[in-house]
Amino acid sequence: MISKNFGFSFYYDGKLFKSSENTPEKIGDSYVFTVDDGVTVTAQIKNLSQYDAMGWVLYFENKSGKDSGIFSDINDCDVCLEVEHTPFPKVGYNPVEGNLRVISMNGMVEGYHYTENDPYSATEYGFCTNYLKGKRSFANISGRASDGTMPFFNLAGTNGYMVAVGWTGSWKADFEKTDDGVCVKTGLAKAKFFLKNGEKLRTTSVLLMKYEKNEDFSNKFRKLIRENYSHKACTPATRDGIFACELWGGITSEEMTKRLARYKEHGISFEDIWIDAGWYGECTDCPDPFTGDWYRHTGNWEVNKNVHPDDLCDVRDEAAKNNSRIMLWFEPERAVSTTDIMKDRPDWFIALPHYETGDFYSRLLYYGNKEAREYVKKVISDYVTKLNLSVYRQDFNCSADEFFSINDEENRVGITEISHITGMYEIWDYLTQKHPGLLIDNCSSGGRRIDIETLSRSIIFFRSDYQCGFNANAEVLQAHNNIATYLPYNGCTTKVKSDDYTVRSSYSSSWGAAFYNTFFQSMDEQDMAWAKKICDEYLRIRKYFSENFYSHASKIFDTSSWAVFQYHDEKTESGVVLAFRRCESPFDRLSIKLCGVKGETKLVYENFNNGETHTSDNTLEIILPEKRSSVIFEYKKI
Repeated sequence: MISKNFGFSFYYDGKLFKSSENTPEKIGDSYVFTVDDGVTVTAQIKNLSQYDAMGWVLYFENKSGKDSGIFSDINDCDVCLEVEHTPFPKVGYNPVEGNLRVISMNGMVEGYHYTENDPYSATEYGFCTNYLKGKRSFANISGRASDGTMPFFNLAGTNGYMVAVGWTGSWKADFEKTDDGVCVKTGLAKAKFFLKNGEKLRTTSVLLMKYEKNEDFSNKFRKLIRENYSHKACTPATRDGIFACELWGGITSEEMTKRLARYKEHGISFEDIWIDAGWYGECTDCPDPFTGDWYRHTGNWEVNKNVHPDDLCDVRDEAAKNNSRIMLWFEPERAVSTTDIMKDRPDWFIALPHYETGDFYSRLLYYGNKEAREYVKKVISDYVTKLNLSVYRQDFNCSADEFFSINDEENRVGITEISHITGMYEIWDYLTQKHPGLLIDNCSSGGRRIDIETLSRSIIFFRSDYQCGFNANAEVLQAHNNIATYLPYNGCTTKVKSDDYTVRSSYSSSWGAAFYNTFFQSMDEQDMAWAKKICDEYLRIRKYFSENFYSHASKIFDTSSWAVFQYHDEKTESGVVLAFRRCESPFDRLSIKLCGVKGETKLVYENFNNGETHTSDNTLEIILPEKRSSVIFEYKKI
């Protein structure tokens, strides 16, 4: 028996196949199940007993010498979990503590809300409690893993389980109350296919973590992710995250080098010089994201000589003078109709005929095509070498599911998506192994491709595109920090300058300064002095952001409340508290008890606003006389 919490199921030629009813052959950490003559399913197991957890991924293979039967209704996870819980009250009564429930986390919202509706944008990474009396079903949208709903679930009673789905395409998750417990099924949203002879493919991965009553399950899960499903655990990378300043790709190399020189003159050294979109193609006037036709050149990965006559090499060299390296933006999975690659290699692309109107449209570069994969590997790898990139910034700005569906063959539903997504994993694995230490920034219209597969290969530097706004609301950024409840490595930026409240609201394990990145943004001497202060402050406390996380106040968009975040290092019994009195809060003080610190432990606290220190136990009183103000306390055990 593998584990009572392991199981999968599917139909094969209309007959139900359940792992629990079949005996596998054990080979190392894998278990091979025979489905038919020459047709097997291999479960690759990840034993994480120190976290009361286990993970697995299934590989389907056909060596029969002919086409296999039809696989359908594939549930990579099909288990019945026992969860202690309080019985529901009588009909008509509100739920009570301990009732059986699935707590889901919101994914990304529609893009137009970023400029129209702060409260709705702030619901990203918010929690929804779904009480479980029968069945609850969840799925993402658009073919991107965390669009609409995040693939992380807390199945809770008085104890519970964390359930995570690993798939960067379309997934499903069902939770159903039964007499024996809760049946959990997860897998591909759409799958009904036969395997060709010699074909082998994988489907979604699964992670289950059990926790007990009153256990700090969220930080247990954060540690599990950090030590087993993060870029640091699964690639040669050693850095916790990205520390970057943004330069819009359409401003000239001359202007870029001037700005980098100014940073150096003021003693500011970023690890990563983030050159965003607009650096490629042939646009003659694109000084900011809202000017010019730079977006019409996506897919043309030649440096724009009109603004970068030295192919960005002069920017690379200027960055190196200040111990910085280049972080470069790409969107290799999409190309527009005006680019040569779409005209020269149409066989590499998936088209949507009904979408292709006028002279400007996009197609999907299909990673199921080996030549296309090799092309992308070479393009990115060559730039990593030529420009000494520290970070490959990977974006993806279109819905994928319709492209996948239109390309599926008869009785091969799901194969296009599987081939494309696993092709992406292959490219990312190639890049991180070929260039040890290279970080991949996983941006997909901001936070739309987050799952345990991308976490293990990349960093969420742009957890939401909301931060693209030049006047993004700080309270929304604070609400987005709910992501830290589960994920230790995530990122945020701000384009607002000389505003401690907003900048501190964006501090994360990865952080970007975007307040000097376009032509119309300027920095006088006072602004540069402020930037130096802020960067020094961030670097001082950066080490805490991947440690234990606690939210002591509001977790939603509520301008009359406070937000208070604590990051605690268990090993040193030290940490940091970031407190925000929001713009309409009538209260000038708040008292919290630090988590993770024993009550009798003596701590020394330093107030970053005035430099004053005081000694106390784990009780911290925070006073902010002004509305819309913030303070940071670092504390250490005496």
